[in-house]
Amino acid sequence: MDHPGRRPPFDVYLPVPGEPPPQRVSHLAPGEVVVVTGASPGGCAESIPFEDHGPRWANAALQQVLGELNTRGLPFQYQPHDPEGPAALMAWWQETGQLASSYRQFSWQGPGQWLLTRIELPQLGVLGWDGPRPFGQ
Repeated sequence: MDHPGRRPPFDVYLPVPGEPPPQRVSHLAPGEVVVVTGASPGGCAESIPFEDHGPRWANAALQQVLGELNTRGLPFQYQPHDPEGPAALMAWWQETGQLASSYRQFSWQGPGQWLLTRIELPQLGVLGWDGPRPFGQ
């Protein structure tokens, strides 16, 4: 995932071989934030409801739920085929000043291989970033 305005190198956690993945915000379903523990498909899932109305990037109820999960330290899974996935929303809320803290992004690198990346707040001018763009661009 592209993170404009953030200066590499990023703070990355590489697990020891065989270490199970952490509990994380996996994805969004209609009206639900899905939190999983363990590896897919055998992991456990729980759903946290939210009022699902309008575009997700503008949904205050969703932003509040994801903000609380971030405060609890849960990472947000990168979903490359979901432009409104949890990690994409967190990055955009940072860029627009709606999220004033870092978050951790969970990503799969291959079967059984994962990593955590801390995503810090963006800064104007870093890597040519000139400020937020409309969501999804």
